Amino acid sequence: MKLGSPVLIAAGVLAVLLFTGLSGPPVARSNVHSPAALVLAPDGKVLYVADQTQGNIAIVDVATGKVAGTVAVADPRGLALSADGQTLYASSGERDEICKIDTAARRVVARAEARRQPTGLCLSPDGRTLYCCNQFTDDVTVHDAATLKRTARLPVVREPRYATVTPDGTMLLVANQLPLGSNLDDSLGAVLTLYDLAGGGGTQVQLSRGATDVGQVVCSTDGHYAFVLHVLGRWLVPPTQLERGWISTNALTVVDLEKKARLNTVLLDDLDRGAANPWALALSPDGKTLYSTHAGGDEVQIIDPAKLLKLIAEWPADSLTALEDDLTAVYRAGVRQRVPSGGIGPRAVVATNDGAFVANYFSGTITHLSAQGKITQTIALGPQPPLDDVRQGEMFFHSSKVCFQGWQSCATCHPDGRTDGLAWDLMNDGLGNPKNAKSLLLAAETPPMMAQGVRDTVEVATASGYKYILFHMPTDEEMAATCAYLRAMKPARSPYVTRDGTLSAAAKRGKTIFERKDVACATCHPGPLFTDLKTYGVGTKGPYDDRSEFDTPTLVEMYRTAPYLHDGSAVTLREVLVERNKGDQHGVTSKLKEKDIQDLIEYLQSL
Repeated sequence: MKLGSPVLIAAGVLAVLLFTGLSGPPVARSNVHSPAALVLAPDGKVLYVADQTQGNIAIVDVATGKVAGTVAVADPRGLALSADGQTLYASSGERDEICKIDTAARRVVARAEARRQPTGLCLSPDGRTLYCCNQFTDDVTVHDAATLKRTARLPVVREPRYATVTPDGTMLLVANQLPLGSNLDDSLGAVLTLYDLAGGGGTQVQLSRGATDVGQVVCSTDGHYAFVLHVLGRWLVPPTQLERGWISTNALTVVDLEKKARLNTVLLDDLDRGAANPWALALSPDGKTLYSTHAGGDEVQIIDPAKLLKLIAEWPADSLTALEDDLTAVYRAGVRQRVPSGGIGPRAVVATNDGAFVANYFSGTITHLSAQGKITQTIALGPQPPLDDVRQGEMFFHSSKVCFQGWQSCATCHPDGRTDGLAWDLMNDGLGNPKNAKSLLLAAETPPMMAQGVRDTVEVATASGYKYILFHMPTDEEMAATCAYLRAMKPARSPYVTRDGTLSAAAKRGKTIFERKDVACATCHPGPLFTDLKTYGVGTKGPYDDRSEFDTPTLVEMYRTAPYLHDGSAVTLREVLVERNKGDQHGVTSKLKEKDIQDLIEYLQSL
């Protein structure tokens, strides 16, 4: 599928290492250290670390393993470093801005507005152009690296978190974190967006069916291939068992950049041990070693790209098992080894020809691994205080060590506590009726839980999730902490409101329509939670449902919870309000003009 040609600047391009951690804590906790992104100076002597909860960039002397200084950046999420090491770029998710830092002076010398929640950054090969992934506005903005002036906006599919540029500077590769489509489409999966930087226009490369939680994308040194990490959800099968990847597997996809097509996908799990929450990738400068972090299981995988490509090339075309379904293929081919990360929650990674540095988010440490996987250095960003309930709960939520055989974590189906964009046929309400994975935001405040209201409280729902999805009986400590984390989650500011939180003119008009008694939206969705906590039949019963009444969901953060309706069958809000609103059972919208519908959508997206 082709995208419309954007306005592009012509630029020769040079790749810069980009390693970004993105799922920040629900509330600010400046007393803990949380390394989320890394870049290494060209001479290998200095590491720049985005310490997300501290709100700064830590400058680490590699030889001494000490923090030599810091630069304040609120909620830093992405880093990119110029080839000469003199200029560092950082994205601030909290302030929606890009910061330009003079590394010698150790200070911010320029700032520029980004769009909503800027995350991954990368530079062109010649260092003249900066690309910024804006997660909640579903686009990448193009900036002059010297002035930070925005020169173009490139639309992508959904929640871009990582991007990189091919070595020859001709193509921008953008990883879309989540799939976007109807859950009634059994081919649904996330995509990789490829932008032609010379001629304009973009192409979507479909990843495997069930691809979600897409992590980092990197390019081979010869520019022929892209490597991208992701979860592979087995969402078309009821999760009645967990072993051997019946619910989720963890994958690496190779894309042929010349053909602009998926080459193949391999699983990074073993038969009886998952490799949960694949997060970041780093390729050594010589192109011989690929490192992947697996945040759920506190591990790093060291991958031989040559052996990986050989495995793909030699996989029999008539094999009864697809490569993406074979849990032993990479093991038998000697493609990779699995090693501990040396900390808890490894996210970002940066590679050299003789090893890699790994950012352990929950430990507040950076570990150096040799090329053989041995830990040779551990760097603490500062004192790490004892965990409070919320931080501990966040750690449990993202850990696969509370899952049988480590296949997945709570965050696998609920990245950042929200939705993975897929519909799951869970055992808690009978089989044969898949439901859209709901965001867990405000779950404690909006009982009952689940689309059919089968769980009375967040505690009951959490216990059931541990039991039926992770196949683990939680301890009292795990339960209390996980629920504390869920209760602490706060809504992120919508991209459809201004920076100070005020509504646009269209959203103000939409609010008036929403609150009109003859339209009746607010009858079932009153503020501030935008739900009356009741169940109704509104004509949305689907082909797999055995009942017609469903829980009234909160409308908060609707801009990031597609697809809609209990079964995820409506991709857009317009479908909900118009095409799927037979007999005006779901709000009296049939007499609204098209402009009114658009204003109403603008308001709903602002919540």
